[in-house]
Amino acid sequence: MRGADAQGEPTFDGFVVFKGSKVATSSVPSITSNFIRLREELLETKVITKTEDGLEFPDDYVFSSPSTAAAMVLGRNANGLTEWKLKDGTTLKEFELEKK
Repeated sequence: MRGADAQGEPTFDGFVVFKGSKVATSSVPSITSNFIRLREELLETKVITKTEDGLEFPDDYVFSSPSTAAAMVLGRNANGLTEWKLKDGTTLKEFELEKK
């Protein structure tokens, strides 16, 4: 969606988005103002960088939650537990429930 193609995983520190993950080149008008500010800050501090192909993470980056990570990647409000999926389509929520 708008260039987004990211990989990551939950850690003890939060949710890490992996180096090289592609970020949506724009955000939707309905994204919350806090996410707009965070996205702008990540661009200003070069946590997310502009490339020939769009936007991407030049290094691994840990977010406080999978939802914040998903919102930054997708450029819209997002529920990280349902947006992040394993290769087989299992959502993060389903994966975490299976681990219990």
